[in-house]
Amino acid sequence: MLKRYKVAAFGMVCALAAVAGQSVVPQEKTKETDSNCTETVMFEDLNKIEAATAEEVILEKEAVTKQRVFINESDVKTMEFSTEAQPEIQKEIVEASELDGYVIPTVDEYLNIRSTPSTDSEIVGKLYVGTKAEILGEEGDWYRIQSGSVEGYVYKSYTLTGKEAEAFAVENGYIVCNVLTGGLRVRENPGTDADVLDIAGEGEKFDIVEMVDGWVAVAFEGETAYLSSDYVSVDYVLGEAISIEEELAAIRAAEEERARQEKARQEESARQEQTKQQAAASAVANSKVMQTVQRDSIAASDEDIYLLACLVHMEAGWEPYEGQLAVANVVLNRLRAGYGSNISEVIYAKGQFSGANSGALARILASGPNQSCITAAVEAFSGVNNIGDYRHFISARYAKTGSYSEYTLIGNHCFYKN
Repeated sequence: MLKRYKVAAFGMVCALAAVAGQSVVPQEKTKETDSNCTETVMFEDLNKIEAATAEEVILEKEAVTKQRVFINESDVKTMEFSTEAQPEIQKEIVEASELDGYVIPTVDEYLNIRSTPSTDSEIVGKLYVGTKAEILGEEGDWYRIQSGSVEGYVYKSYTLTGKEAEAFAVENGYIVCNVLTGGLRVRENPGTDADVLDIAGEGEKFDIVEMVDGWVAVAFEGETAYLSSDYVSVDYVLGEAISIEEELAAIRAAEEERARQEKARQEESARQEQTKQQAAASAVANSKVMQTVQRDSIAASDEDIYLLACLVHMEAGWEPYEGQLAVANVVLNRLRAGYGSNISEVIYAKGQFSGANSGALARILASGPNQSCITAAVEAFSGVNNIGDYRHFISARYAKTGSYSEYTLIGNHCFYKN
């Protein structure tokens, strides 16, 4: 503004000189006395100015200023523009964004795309979260957009564009950093003197945290790290709209896929059940038929009988009596094999009966065993044996009968020898 006023003042001087009859010699006037003025104004014909009125001088001045000639490049950089359009030009440059001319939805799930700019019109597609659309025009509170195969209208209030859309994309993870060269240093802080945390390879992608001057802050192993913006590209990961027809087709395809998977699951379940039944039938077929025999009795106190009956109740309380008798004989076979010097040592031996050391046996000792388990304990001590010299048993469902030298199935248990 200072320059404009000076040119106008000079014009007024010329006008006054003309009125006073003074002559003004045409020449180039170089402004050097004002430190803020670094340009030369060329007056092509000052003789015309001599006879002009003050108003004409001002008009002539405005025409002449359009013919400014800059002295050098530095003058161009430091020159103070007087044009009123400059702030708008600067604002446009500052706010330029890759998402100018595009919208992204800011809804929880999707934004309806309508055939006309009205909430009463047909829904022709959906702009889901994480997608973008090109702006084709505006009609009041609506954008006319195009995305994928869909063209229609979306309500402005539920969208963002330009810098705001860009910030939203960064905040919600719709933008990634793509490494363009191998051996790129991942630094702890922005700056070439910062510590190097790792080396990134070409094509690696990172989620962007924020943009820093000359650097890109990225998510790295739960922390924030920095990559030089000279060696990466910033790519938006934004999809396209889907039409109602495409959505219905996708739903049908998903339902068909679910039906196919369910059918495959049922068929596999049937195959597994058949295999299990075949294995069970094979196990039963190969199960050795054991005869109940009378062996030598083992002397036992009432405490021994009660402890054995409680152990049988813990392991086979709801099994058939033959299974309870078999469990009692497993314990006595271990006693005969030297697993312990008495019933208590055999039952509480480490790694033998897990319930004996977990509290399960103690609870039965406190409440008492059922009568059939007591009978099985008494008969086993008296020498009644229905499993020979087998010392092991396991639930039949977990039995690996192919690895046993002999086995027999009684109730839900498999009694065997290795």
